[in-house]
Amino acid sequence: MRGEVGKILIPSDRIADRVRELGRTLADTYAGREPVVVAIMKGCVLFLADLVRAWGEAARPEHPAMDLEFVSVCSYEGTEPGKVHITLPEGLEARVAGRPVLVLDDIFDTGRTLVAVCREVERLEAVELKTLVLLAKRRAATGEPPERKPDWVGFEIEDRFVIGYGLDYRGRWRNLPYIAALREGA
Repeated sequence: MRGEVGKILIPSDRIADRVRELGRTLADTYAGREPVVVAIMKGCVLFLADLVRAWGEAARPEHPAMDLEFVSVCSYEGTEPGKVHITLPEGLEARVAGRPVLVLDDIFDTGRTLVAVCREVERLEAVELKTLVLLAKRRAATGEPPERKPDWVGFEIEDRFVIGYGLDYRGRWRNLPYIAALREGA
């Protein structure tokens, strides 16, 4: 089945405004500290770039120092969640131990990816662990609730597959400046 770009759900100007708000929140939260930002690749790359710039702008004149680390996670097979596979960078333990850590992800769906990465970071003895996701899907209250919910959420969306602003469908449409629904078929 071939997917196509559907309805725009969150336009680029709304994304930019919310990212600036989140940048101010992080500047306040981490003032005077040097956190490690652990970004879950690849979906959050555009969000990460915009967020750390907004964070730096909001923190002036203090200019926050932070480390950026990247973990590779694969958890989707097409449009369905699959098994979570994590690849941690070499030396992450030495950079994380005793420091505050912010885990950044593009979307909170089932919660399995965020939980798996947070377990790995906790194992590395971070002094504090917070999470931020660009999107969180609203789900019906069925089944088990996720073990961990994000500390901060950019936007809540309906439970549907979305693309754009870093999110993809089989590697396509990460470059869209907005977030849209995936329209299947066509």
